[in-house]
Amino acid sequence: MMMLRISTLLSLAFMLSGCLYGQCINGPCALERSAILKSIKPFGAHFIKDGMTKESRLDDTVACGSGRTEYVLFSDLEIQAAKQPEDINLFKARERLSKRWVTCMRGKGYVYLEPCDARCLYP
Repeated sequence: MMMLRISTLLSLAFMLSGCLYGQCINGPCALERSAILKSIKPFGAHFIKDGMTKESRLDDTVACGSGRTEYVLFSDLEIQAAKQPEDINLFKARERLSKRWVTCMRGKGYVYLEPCDARCLYP
């Protein structure tokens, strides 16, 4: 009898967790997650200056040491190449590359805009 109760409780818990998971896939929390994801912009998109276009920002981004993409500033290979022997992981290398990139972009007249709006020229 006790085994039947435990089995029933486990089955009920399993079914309820599946229901909640299903709601998040295509239910109310999925709509909330979709709105949040649409509001997130890549780091580089937050850098703006007067008179820029998406193309000119991308050109400046590349000139400052990034790859030619709006989504990822540095590839894994670039980060690995920047790793120094004393670095225990890749975080310091990424931080060094990012700081150098930000300094370069600021030197070109860009400022960081938070939150991103229409001036970010990002869809």
